[in-house]
Amino acid sequence: MRKFSLLIFLVYAFGLAQNKQVLYDFAGLPQTLLLNPGAEVENKFHIGLPLFSQVSAQGGFTGFSTYDIFADNGIDINDKIRAAVNKYGTAEFVAFNQQLEVLSGGFRLPNNDYLSFGFYEEVDILAKIPRDMVDLYYEGNTDINRRYSIKKLAARAEMVGVLHVGLSKKINEKWNLGARAKIYSGVFNINSKSNSGSFYTEDGTHNIYRQHLDNVNFLMQTSGIFFHNGEEIDDSYVKSKLLFGGNLGFGVDLGFTHRYSKQWTITGSILDLGFINNSKNVESFIAKGDYEVEGVQLNFDPDNPENYWGDLKDDFDNSTVLDTLYKSYISFRPVKLNGSASYSFGRKYDDCRFLIDRGLYVNKMGFQMFSTVGAVHSYVAGTLFYERWINKYLQAKLTYTADPYSFSNVGLGLSTHIGIVNLFFTADNLLSLQNIYNAKSASFQIGLNFIFKDKN
Repeated sequence: MRKFSLLIFLVYAFGLAQNKQVLYDFAGLPQTLLLNPGAEVENKFHIGLPLFSQVSAQGGFTGFSTYDIFADNGIDINDKIRAAVNKYGTAEFVAFNQQLEVLSGGFRLPNNDYLSFGFYEEVDILAKIPRDMVDLYYEGNTDINRRYSIKKLAARAEMVGVLHVGLSKKINEKWNLGARAKIYSGVFNINSKSNSGSFYTEDGTHNIYRQHLDNVNFLMQTSGIFFHNGEEIDDSYVKSKLLFGGNLGFGVDLGFTHRYSKQWTITGSILDLGFINNSKNVESFIAKGDYEVEGVQLNFDPDNPENYWGDLKDDFDNSTVLDTLYKSYISFRPVKLNGSASYSFGRKYDDCRFLIDRGLYVNKMGFQMFSTVGAVHSYVAGTLFYERWINKYLQAKLTYTADPYSFSNVGLGLSTHIGIVNLFFTADNLLSLQNIYNAKSASFQIGLNFIFKDKN
């Protein structure tokens, strides 16, 4: 049962670290401004369908896939679990990210700058699990003198509401710069990082084994999770905290688009340079110290009974620090970096071979880099992409991404423009559709906007 509970946690507590490589700089969608506030905008104004302008979810696990465990291949499930644990790295990570755009809009100012604004809800979970903890949970302390370290154990989980406003400004024909200000309202937050210490077993003197906790230093900070005043987590509680009733914070996004030449374009952005001050329903837990035990020496003296377990607990309490703090703390948002270089080609002609739009190229191809930097885990992903106008109503983007989850991640994005109505859909890891249980990651975004173009 212990093995199976470990398995269920690792297989289903999955996610991805917010890389929206298909959506980035795609088809002039308003949502690309959330990934690069310096993206070029040709709209007069836009408005997203409330609660449906962008719905996204992403998932993945770097360790192994569901198929590795549950494949119907005649191999005993215990052998498959053992094989999965054996190929587990020194530290794998799991995460989950979900985002819902509640409101989205934007319009062009008289000076030709483009102002965009909105509000979205986001859940973000990331946990880094060291191999030592997996082996200790799976096998127990059967490996004498092996030190099981918690040094790489770290986790972060939060739910926030984000009110934002951004400005995209065309400096000249080559440069477009942008910035976005954000106010965060945190519903809950869990943080555990910079942990240290180890557990090990050695041969004993008075008993068979001696157990050691060596230089343990563990801290878990929480806000919005534990309540002491009768509050309960329900729909009304979550809504009130999302709408600036929670722990408040501030952040900024910065980005640019550089037209290096008529056909070459370079873009870049840095997102969520910000923090949240966690001051409501704060409860932090500390475990610190050293301890060793070689069992309990039983002395059966009816005239002088001893409280063995009470004495053992008192000895543990005197050797270690177990404490709960109620002090506010600052949590920093995970910073995300994007950058791309693209080449546009293929002019569009009408039937008489006249250029339809001298500034329009039918095709675009290039390379994008993504990185996330955080206290729990950081990683880099690279993407090759090809984008094309299929006709005047439909635009498509094909991507190939290499990241910690996979080196064969193929994605597809489609965006339709019929009148003022824009509907888009993106998804990645399409090669896994033939066996979705063998996928280590997956993501999708879908949304509906009403876009009004400038009249030429």
